[in-house]
Amino acid sequence: MPRKNLLIVAAWLVLSVACGGGDTLPSTVPSDPSTTVGEDTGTSTSSGSGSEQEGEAGTVTTAIAGEDAPADAGTTAATAAGGGDTEPDGAGTTTTTGTQDGTTEPTETPETGDTTTSTTAYAGPVSPVSGLPVLDSSLVNRKLIAVKVDNHWNSRPQSGIEHADAVFELVVEAGITRFIALFHHSDTDWVGPVRSLRPTDWTLVKPLNGALTISGGQPWIVDTALSNSVPLIGDMGPPLTTRWRDRQAPHNLYANTAEARRVSQERGLDQSPPPTLFNRGPSSASPMDVATYIFLDWTDTTDVVWHWDGGQYLRSVEGVPHQWIAQDGTTGQIAADVLVVLMAERYTACPSGDGSCVPAWHTVGENRALVFAEGLAQEGRWTRAGNGDWFTLFGARGEPVTMPAGRTWIMIYPETAELVW
Repeated sequence: MPRKNLLIVAAWLVLSVACGGGDTLPSTVPSDPSTTVGEDTGTSTSSGSGSEQEGEAGTVTTAIAGEDAPADAGTTAATAAGGGDTEPDGAGTTTTTGTQDGTTEPTETPETGDTTTSTTAYAGPVSPVSGLPVLDSSLVNRKLIAVKVDNHWNSRPQSGIEHADAVFELVVEAGITRFIALFHHSDTDWVGPVRSLRPTDWTLVKPLNGALTISGGQPWIVDTALSNSVPLIGDMGPPLTTRWRDRQAPHNLYANTAEARRVSQERGLDQSPPPTLFNRGPSSASPMDVATYIFLDWTDTTDVVWHWDGGQYLRSVEGVPHQWIAQDGTTGQIAADVLVVLMAERYTACPSGDGSCVPAWHTVGENRALVFAEGLAQEGRWTRAGNGDWFTLFGARGEPVTMPAGRTWIMIYPETAELVW
């Protein structure tokens, strides 16, 4: 059966299980037999049809940019007893989306200052990342914290990304994707599992004036990021990072974004907020371009479906609803309000000296772009002059792309991969 037909069949299977909220991975998913303890030791871990080559060449840099606490990558730390600092389910999220033109009024969530909406006009500050209204202007005029998050099957369900204002997704080794969760007006004390730096990561965080929290990285990749003025925050131990005893290394490191923000202040980093990422407002997509199921054939080992349920896009991976889990055990399905697909060309990045080669992506220049919002699709192009610049999106006729406010999932997607809706 052609690949596309398999995807379509899988989509209907997803529809049948989505309502059931399946919280577990299929029994056919291969386990990771690695006995390696710690982050990215340069060994390969079995992944069924291939291996997740971490590409760290036997070394990992964890004491980064002035950190005075060495990483304890070879041990597992217990989690805080009782989980008393865990945010309640729903904290840091919004129940509906607002727009920048003042059509909604926020109701503050006490824990984070995030907002819900009502029918009264709102003319206050909005998030430059999500476009959503925020009552507390101090949460808007501050630095963005980015966190590199694992997406190996042994890392699922992940934690904390349900609170992020936006998320990047891109492919690493063995066809597996990883995330970069962006926290600007939102925070969480439990996000992860946190993983290591890759060459494309800093190119995405740099134009946002963000500090990137990682578990470590090959020295040549770390040096490249630092030389391009992208600050890195590594595994410094509690209260910034904690290893969860219920997960096996290297899929067990979790971070506190408020602590990462404190570290960035202590280091004297520029605390300026990120620029406005996208034009927010009524969708510029045609009402005829309906897209309620989006099939992304990332690689031979990773297929993802996003299903528009009438209010948001729900994520499934390999035919199973993709869950998040809070520190207190609360679970839910990963969701987003807006999906932005930025097609990119893959290349292999290699060091000039010691180290190993890893996949990377060309994110400067021009390529195809798609935006999915409110169950509609819009095709166009992205352009970007340099790594210090953000992406500009244009429609098929060269018109600026506008999308609704809301939590946004940004995919650096292989230009040769199949995408069906």
